[in-house]
This record gives sequence, structure tokens and C-alpha cells, in this order.
Amino acid sequence: MVVSLIILVGMLGLLLWYIYRRRNPKQGAPKSSTDNIGAAVSAARWFAQTNGYRIIAPYTLTRGEKTTTLDALVIGYFGVLGVKALGYNGEVYGDADEEEWLQVGAKETRTYFANPIRQAAADVRLLRDALFAHKLKQVPVEVVCVFTSPRAQLALPRSTGHYTLKEFKALLRKDKYQQDNGFDVEKVEKALQTGK
Repeated sequence: MVVSLIILVGMLGLLLWYIYRRRNPKQGAPKSSTDNIGAAVSAARWFAQTNGYRIIAPYTLTRGEKTTTLDALVIGYFGVLGVKALGYNGEVYGDADEEEWLQVGAKETRTYFANPIRQAAADVRLLRDALFAHKLKQVPVEVVCVFTSPRAQLALPRSTGHYTLKEFKALLRKDKYQQDNGFDVEKVEKALQTGK
């Protein structure tokens, strides 16, 4: 009788724990993998080498209390292109103006994570600040978010500004990245490496 009661209480505890976890998903870093993250960096590296541009991979910039970390930074005559490779699996839901996005993974696990598009916008501001400090005010700066996992199902509006790996490779073939806007690539690179 006592053993049956202990088993019943244990099963009830497990049931309550399961219900609690379903209603209160764990927040924090999303379930991610390194699926094809290297492929996004390789695409950026190939693009830089093919066009005689500079690449820094990975790239970190700290200015004051703010820091940005990118998987790759390409510096060319067109300007500056930062790459954030996101290896998330499962279903990803979000919108450009939301603070957090949702990843639904295996067994319907739900994980909220910071909106990467907003983080990319903050990265652009930090990169521009570093360039402005070196009196380089006309250099176009862009940071793109590339979802690299072929297993990711992106439930994101097209206007969000994200790319799949295939779309990123197509982006690099656009004319705007081939234009020579007359920037001193070495000077831009030095400004972004010192970050002061």
C-alpha cells in the first residue's frame, strides 16, 4: 500500500512537472546547431577572394561597453558587409519589430531568443561609429542574418530581411557588391580593426 502511494505521488509529480514545462517554456539561447554555418563563412570568403576584397572571419568589435561579434566581415570597394550565420533548426517564428523570436524544436520544445534582425541593426550602428571615428562617413554598412540549416522552417515575413544560405549566395552576386565606390579598402579595414 505504501509503495503504491509513493509510486502514485511520483507519477503525479512527473505529470505536474510536464504540464508546467509545457506552459512555461525555457527561455534563453535557442536550440541551435552548427549546420552549414561554415558554409555561410565560406561563401563570404569566396566572394571576397574572387573580388579582391578583404575578409575578417570571425570578427569582433568593442567600442566602450558595446560589442558586436560577426561570423564574417567583408570589406570592399562597395562598402562593408557583415554576416551573422544562424544555424537554428526546427520552426522559427518572428517579425522585424518583435523583441523576441520563437523557435519550436523537437518534441514541440519552445525557446524564445533575441530578434537577430534588431541585433544586426545594432551591429551596423557600432560599425558605423567605428568608421565615423576615423572620419569615414560615406561608407555603406550592412549586416545580414543568414539562416544556414536546411532543416529550419522559417515562418518569417519576407520583409524581415533574413536570408537562407541559397539566398545569401544569390545576394552576393548582385551588382551593388561589384560596384567600385572608390573607398580605400585598407583604410576602412584598419578603422574597423582598431575600433577606436
